[in-house]
Amino acid sequence: DGSVDFLNQRWCDYTGVSVPDASGEGWLSTIHPEDRPRLLDYWSSLLTDHKPGEFEARLRRSDGAFRWFLIRTVPLLDESGRVVKWYGQNTDIEDRKRAESLLAGEKRLLEMVALGHELPIVLHALCTLVDETSVGCHCSILLVEPASGTVRHAAAPSLPPDFSRAIDGRSTSLPYWGPCAMAIDQQAPVIVPD
Repeated sequence: DGSVDFLNQRWCDYTGVSVPDASGEGWLSTIHPEDRPRLLDYWSSLLTDHKPGEFEARLRRSDGAFRWFLIRTVPLLDESGRVVKWYGQNTDIEDRKRAESLLAGEKRLLEMVALGHELPIVLHALCTLVDETSVGCHCSILLVEPASGTVRHAAAPSLPPDFSRAIDGRSTSLPYWGPCAMAIDQQAPVIVPD
């Protein structure tokens, strides 16, 4: 009937969910809420058609983080073609999904440049792409006013507006107000671990 009656220890360790809690339809609690309805619809169609299938969905890790997985299911049939059981396999595809997202974003950016979109729109799209493809990252781009040696935010979609306003008009020379000013003034990368 498609309900879960066994999960290996690796799956339980990864999700932090015990076999009793995941049995029946309890395993659905580990699927991202946005992916759950589509996965359930697809799973219902496989149960009806008795065919193998695969689906991409985000699975919750024991620490609460979601990662993309390829979920494959295969029916075990008896001699008369009836389904006896279903077997499933989950494969982590997070790195592949990130690479695909980055490639699609790069393509979008190149198209924007080729079509002559205005610089602020392209820079906003660039920061958005970095924010979406880099976990825990907040991208911002500063432009330097050569005559005054001051900076202004060109794009910072994930940063609070107050943060951008506080930096706009600041000098890039000593004393530095942060690593961005230091990098601009020294014309070199500045890496800050914290």
